[in-house]
Amino acid sequence: MKTDPARIKKLSRAALALFVGTLVWGAAIDSESFSVKQGVPLIIEVAEGYIVMGSNSDSAFVTLTGSGLSMLTSQISSPLSEIVKSVQIPGDQSFPATVSVGLRQSDVDPQGSVVVTEVTPFQVSLTVDTLVSRRLPVALISSDEIPSRFRFVRVEPDHITVTGPSSVVLQMDSVVTEAVSIGSGLTSASLAFSGDMVAYSEGFVEIRIYEPIVPDGRL
Repeated sequence: MKTDPARIKKLSRAALALFVGTLVWGAAIDSESFSVKQGVPLIIEVAEGYIVMGSNSDSAFVTLTGSGLSMLTSQISSPLSEIVKSVQIPGDQSFPATVSVGLRQSDVDPQGSVVVTEVTPFQVSLTVDTLVSRRLPVALISSDEIPSRFRFVRVEPDHITVTGPSSVVLQMDSVVTEAVSIGSGLTSASLAFSGDMVAYSEGFVEIRIYEPIVPDGRL
C-alpha cells in the first residue's frame, strides 16, 4: 500500500492548525478573569460527647475567581467536594442548645491559583445536644397485639445499649421490636427504627416462645 504524500501533508497542516488554535484559545481564556459559584456539602464536626441534631443549612455556596485556564484546571482536576467546619461548644450551655457558626473564606481551601471571593450563608444555626448511652430493656411487639407478659417468652439479648442525644435517649424506657408473628419455637425480630440520631448495639433479637403445658385433669 503506497503512502500518499499529499494526504500526509494535509493531515500535518490540520494537526498544526489545531495545535496553534488550542494555544491561541488557551492564551485568550487565561487573560480573562472568571467567577464560578458552586454548592458544596457542609460537614459540621463537634467535640466528643456532643452531637449535631440539625442545622438550618447542610450546604454552602462558594464563589471562586481566577483566570480562565486556572479555573478550568481547578474544576477538572480538583473540584471542591465539601467544607468541613469544626465547632467548639461552650461548656456553660444547657442542652439541647442552639449554636451559631460563622462561615469564612478561609474555611475553604481550593487547589491551584483560584481564590475564594465569597461564601454563603455567612452564618449557620445548629441544634447541639450531649451524647449519652443507656442500657434499656427490649419490649417484644407481636402482630396479634397480645402483650408479651401474657406469654412464656424469652428475648436474647433482653437489654441493649442505646446511644444518641440525651433529650431523646433519656425519654426512652425500652426498645421495641418490629411486629413479629408469634408461634412456638425460635424466631428473630428486628428492632424498630427510632431515628437517624439513635444507634443500637444490636440490630435484632432472638425470641423463644414456650407453649405452656396445661394438665388435662387425668391421672
